[in-house]
Amino acid sequence: MDPDGDGLVNLALTINGATVAGIEPLPRTTGPRLPLALPAAVEPHCHLDKAFTWPQAPNPSGTMAGALDANLQEHKRRSAAAVAERMNRALETAWRQGYRALRSHLDLGGRAGSQATWEAMTHTWGAWSDRLQLQAVALAPLEFWSTTAGVHLARQLARLGGGLGGALDCHSTQGSPWREHLAGMLRLAAEQGCMVDLHLDETCDPRSRCLEGLLDLLEQEPLPVAVTVSHGCSLAQHTPEHLRRTAERLAALHVPLVSLPTTNLWLQDRSNPGRTPRLRGLAPIHELQDGGVTVAIGGDNVADPWFPGGNFDPVELWRFAIPVTHLHPWEQRGLTPFTSAPAQVLGLAWDGVLRNGCPADLILTAASSWQSMLATPQRLRVLRDGRWLT
Repeated sequence: MDPDGDGLVNLALTINGATVAGIEPLPRTTGPRLPLALPAAVEPHCHLDKAFTWPQAPNPSGTMAGALDANLQEHKRRSAAAVAERMNRALETAWRQGYRALRSHLDLGGRAGSQATWEAMTHTWGAWSDRLQLQAVALAPLEFWSTTAGVHLARQLARLGGGLGGALDCHSTQGSPWREHLAGMLRLAAEQGCMVDLHLDETCDPRSRCLEGLLDLLEQEPLPVAVTVSHGCSLAQHTPEHLRRTAERLAALHVPLVSLPTTNLWLQDRSNPGRTPRLRGLAPIHELQDGGVTVAIGGDNVADPWFPGGNFDPVELWRFAIPVTHLHPWEQRGLTPFTSAPAQVLGLAWDGVLRNGCPADLILTAASSWQSMLATPQRLRVLRDGRWLT
């Protein structure tokens, strides 16, 4: 291979049906440059049931409290038909723009609207199973997993290949026996064969160290359960030595972290209205990678009370995240959070690396370099199973 300054090479691909059957290097020329090709995308963390609800449940304050209140009000009005319509719209958009797999956190677990969400999800999952790999994580209060209803839901999720979820930070856990609830949740997941994906320390408050509580439990009682943590905003406020030790523990336990730049930059450091935010609200990606942690980038919320933007366009997510995270796609550790790391988080058969025999699932941009991709919104062509979608 003869890479250019961007680390890119000219290739000719032979496609046989739905598979890449041959990869041959081409010489660099002074003629028209080839389009930049990316592997079909994987979304490691989204919220399909909330998508597109901003018009009905806006959060003009942009705060976490405002988002939670608007979200709860929307729950009270949920119907299976409305949630299914939003999910189908989201999945159609994601499919057309190059996603091949998505993990969605869904508001389930005894709260208002849970039954409507479950009905919509099971119907939608079935309708899309031949085109997208979908994983459901039930976002529920942690104590719910200790109830009979929680055990029943875990069994249902296990049959779908889904997982158990929840949200923990220093503010939501005050006065709560959250460690006991978390330990019970992990045991339930292991018993039922479910994964676990937790919203952890989604705050800039350095006192928020729920991740450390999780690591303590995993070290004390090793369990056959795949665990993912998402957000980890407060880690950025820890001392370098403390952060280094946390990264080592995450790596030793094979726990990946999903960073969510769009929502976290929008919501975090709003304690003083009218003041420009000083804190970025991002997990310290580079330091975690230095410690051997698998870090993936996700899109999180789309046009809902938690974030008014987003559009299920993976390349637009790259264009947003690369400048704010300083992840350089011309370096391997800058590229993997968008490609192979999300595939690893979801446990997919294809890691997103182009090789003979891999799926013929690609996104072609109008750009021919990383710089031109970052400079201009892209028109995409999507190749799926060896056929053009767009």
